[in-house]
Amino acid sequence: MVIQEKSDIQKLLEGSRRVLIVTKDNPGFDEIGTALAWHEWLSRRNHEHVDVSFTAPNRNRFKFMPGFDAASEVIRSADEFVIRVNVAKTKARELSYDVKEDVLEIIVKPEGGNFSSRDVSFAETKFGYDVIMTIGAAELSSIGKLFEDNRELFYGTPIINIDTKIRNTRYGQLNVVYATATSLAEITYACIDELTAATATNLLTGLIYATNSFQTPQVTPDTLKLAGDLIVAGAKRAEIVDHLFRTKDMNKLKVWGRVLSRLQQVEKKIVYSDLRSEDIEGKEVDLATLVDDLVLASPEADIVLFFFEKQDSATDVYVYGRENFDLPVLLQPFSPKGDRRHVLCALKTDRAEAERQVISHLKDKLKLINQ
Repeated sequence: MVIQEKSDIQKLLEGSRRVLIVTKDNPGFDEIGTALAWHEWLSRRNHEHVDVSFTAPNRNRFKFMPGFDAASEVIRSADEFVIRVNVAKTKARELSYDVKEDVLEIIVKPEGGNFSSRDVSFAETKFGYDVIMTIGAAELSSIGKLFEDNRELFYGTPIINIDTKIRNTRYGQLNVVYATATSLAEITYACIDELTAATATNLLTGLIYATNSFQTPQVTPDTLKLAGDLIVAGAKRAEIVDHLFRTKDMNKLKVWGRVLSRLQQVEKKIVYSDLRSEDIEGKEVDLATLVDDLVLASPEADIVLFFFEKQDSATDVYVYGRENFDLPVLLQPFSPKGDRRHVLCALKTDRAEAERQVISHLKDKLKLINQ
C-alpha cells in the first residue's frame, strides 16, 4: 500500500532526537508488534532516546516478541535533577548512593586523587520528547493511564497518530489513518525500510494476528506478498504461530473447552460465552488471551462478549465490537471502560443476571440501529 504521509513522517522523525511510542490501553499483538518494530527501526538511526510504553493486564503474553524488554509500563519522567562531577583531573572509580532518613547521599570514590566541592555542579533539566507516536489509539483517552498521568506532555508534543479505525478522531499533527489496511503492521511496513529479522518478526506477528491468520475479508494477494517479504527478511513464522495459536497446555485447553462448550449466538450478530471462578480452580488463566481467542473464533459476529463471574458474585464483561459500533455509547448504562471497539464492564451481580441484562440491552439497541 502507499502511505501519502510517508515523507512527512520521515521528515518529522529525522528532526527528532527523543521519540516516545505508546499504544492504546490493553493492546493486542498488532499494536505491540507495530510499536516494537518502530522502536527497533528508530533505535538503529541513532536517536538520543526511543522509548516504548504501554499498559496491559498481562504483559507476559508479548514476551516472545523481539525487543519486548525495552517496553515500559510508565512514561519516563520529564523532570530530572542532574549532579555533575568534573572528572578531568580526578577519575571516578566507583559510584553508589544511600538514603538516611530524608537525605539522599551520593558517594563517588575517586581514583588517583580527590574531589572537592569545586568539582561539583548542579542542573535542572526538562527531559521531554520531540515527537510521540501513538499506535492503534482512536482518541487520546484510548491510551488510558499513560495519557491521564501525562496530559501536558501529550498536549504539548507533536503526535504521529497511526491507526486503522475509521472513527479515529485525528488528534495528531500527522494522522496516518487507513481504514482499508489489514493491520497497523501493514501501514508500518509501507513507512520503513532496511528490515532486520527482529522488525520483520514483529510486523508479521501483528499481520497474522490482525488478519486471523489471513482469513479476514481485507486480505488481498498484496497482503500475502507482504507476509512473504517479511519471511524473506527473517521473520520467524513458525515461532509466531506457536505463540499465537499453539501455546495452550492441558489446563488451558480444558478451560478453553469450557468456553467453547458454552458459546451462544444471538441473531447471528452477537456471540458470547462465559467462565466462572470455579472453572479455573486456582489455575493461572490469562483472561485477555481468552477474549482474543474468542474474537478470533467468531469472525462473522458483530459483537463478541465474554462474561467472567468472580468469587464474590460480581461479573466482569469483556466486549469486542466491529468498526461500525461505538461500544462506550452502546453500553453506557453499564459504565464501560475502554475504547470504541474494546470495553470492560464491571457488574455487581452474578453471571446469569449479567448475561440477561447486557444481552437484552444489546438486542434492543441493535433493533433500533437496524430500523
